[in-house]
Amino acid sequence: MRENTLKQRLYGGKAAFGVMCTFPAPPVVEMLGHLGFDWILLDNEHGSITVDTAEACIAAAELTGMAPIVRPVGNRPEIIAPFLDRGAWGVQVPHVNTADEARAAVDAVKYGPDGHRGIFSGGRPAGYGFKGATADYAREANRQTLVCLMLEEVVAIENLPDLVTVPGVDVYFIGSGDLSQSMGLTGQQAHPDVQNVMERGIKIITGAGRIGLGVQYFHSGVNRLLQQSSEAYLKTVRQAAAAAGR
Repeated sequence: MRENTLKQRLYGGKAAFGVMCTFPAPPVVEMLGHLGFDWILLDNEHGSITVDTAEACIAAAELTGMAPIVRPVGNRPEIIAPFLDRGAWGVQVPHVNTADEARAAVDAVKYGPDGHRGIFSGGRPAGYGFKGATADYAREANRQTLVCLMLEEVVAIENLPDLVTVPGVDVYFIGSGDLSQSMGLTGQQAHPDVQNVMERGIKIITGAGRIGLGVQYFHSGVNRLLQQSSEAYLKTVRQAAAAAGR
């Protein structure tokens, strides 16, 4: 397997900056890698990326050394495993609220003895089985594949002391949008009550010595990048045109 540069950065104490893409566009993914992003989130939960279309996007990310992470639509083995078999370097699992759900996510990602992911050593991440032993591939896959859990409800924050004890989890990601909704403050991520709950969660995560949002793992979206760069560009060219009397 390829060395997971995202895990290297995180466990090396470095910040990792990513971008979320909700549509299957391998050239766009490749461009983002060349622009310097450390990782990309291919969104199956809210976007139009599917198992079939994810593979080309994953390969495009790998061309630039950018780590491809997939957000599956749910926390079930039959949803998670196909993305890993097509080469995803990890998953960002949505709506994880309990330690049992966290263990289920790890179990779906890891091969035995760390989990029960169905063994398949003939796909992309294993070099199609052309060289190396299956046992070596499984061991390396367990080491390289990243597990990120999304904490998106108040109950997840309340259960964090148990969640952070689950082995095999690399990142705890507090999702402010759904968290605000679960508090009856939909769309008000900057509300003091939402911020207080997020800060409480971050303190629990960092206090346990675990990697977490607000420390190293960040991402924005392609739509925001397009919005900000386009607004800046259009403002500049329109001012120039106005100054020229056009």
